[in-house]
Amino acid sequence: MDSFILSTRSKANGAFGTDVGPGTYLKVPPDAAEPSPIHSINSAKQWMTAILEQAAPAKGTALDVVFFVHGYNTNSKEALTRQRLIERELRARNYPCMVVGFDWPSESKTLLYLADRGKAQDSAALLVKRGIVPFMTFSLPECPINVHVMAHSMGAFVVREAFRSVDKMRDSGLANDWRIGQMVLFGADISSSCFALGNSDMIPTFSHCGRLTNYFSGYDEALAVSNAKNIDTSSRVGRVGMPEDTPADDKALDVDCGPRYLAVKNRKFEVIDGLVSHSWYLEDANWYDDLAYTLQGGIDRNSIPSRTLRMKNDFVLN
Repeated sequence: MDSFILSTRSKANGAFGTDVGPGTYLKVPPDAAEPSPIHSINSAKQWMTAILEQAAPAKGTALDVVFFVHGYNTNSKEALTRQRLIERELRARNYPCMVVGFDWPSESKTLLYLADRGKAQDSAALLVKRGIVPFMTFSLPECPINVHVMAHSMGAFVVREAFRSVDKMRDSGLANDWRIGQMVLFGADISSSCFALGNSDMIPTFSHCGRLTNYFSGYDEALAVSNAKNIDTSSRVGRVGMPEDTPADDKALDVDCGPRYLAVKNRKFEVIDGLVSHSWYLEDANWYDDLAYTLQGGIDRNSIPSRTLRMKNDFVLN
């Protein structure tokens, strides 16, 4: 199957660079190891039509499109590897979705964390304006489209800033009533404190999503490192979960994945690359079981069999 990507990387000498570009729609063939400008599609309409044609939904059934936003220290090749893996695992669980990549220009170097953060912010608005919203207004006859977003690491920061910036700009050519279904964060590199009820940083996110699921692990070493490098030194929601001492939006729920991480000894990657304690979710069968249930939305959050309820909106991954 072809892979579809919205890339915000700059282009130079026939390749993608590490600066922010205007946004490029890509259709990457299955035999290509990494995205290239030669995979470009001219317009959003052509790109979305190609996605819908490949999905080939049954007449009268909905198509689920899941935007995947990668984290920092991730190059285009690794981002594509992760995107393909996610789609393959979700489809193996009878969830026939299309996973679409949002590839922002991460430097692929841990020491350039702050540079990545700046480029993440500069790329953010394009996720909504050139990715999510076009799907809100485009579909094939008798084929409604459900749009979801999942974000890893600094990708969660990209998503938050995307929703904030688009609401702030009040673009006259962009309807403000757009809405996605499920928002999924895992290993999210944003402050836990911003999830307190009524926090202005997260209001746009909650206004435009139906449910937000935060997968976190207290054993995430990358988020401990980012605390030291980030100007904001508060605890990250992907490491400690949402704050316990203040109420959170009722749309939000935590899933503690720390016990599941410890349950598998000597974890090592077979498909992806990266720091195991930060990206292990992507090669964990139990997590994919829970993710598939979450994105499909057919089972109430309190009844999903791959998790155990601790208290209201607070679960543990089995």
